[in-house]
Amino acid sequence: MDDDIPYLLLTPGPLTTTRTVRAAMGTDYSTWDVDYNNIVQEVRSALVGLATDQDGYTATLMQGSGTFSVEA
Repeated sequence: MDDDIPYLLLTPGPLTTTRTVRAAMGTDYSTWDVDYNNIVQEVRSALVGLATDQDGYTATLMQGSGTFSVEA
């Protein structure tokens, strides 16, 4: 764990994040940006690749809390 994190946050609630995650959160992305869409497509492809090696599948990213993901 990074030395700059004074304590460990546990769920539910805000989670402890690494320095690299906090740095990435400092960049604003728009859903119209090519960079943003490339990142989303890479994540979606990687998720599908974890589940299957067959064509014809996709992943849909949804934003929400842990409870939201359970309900989805």
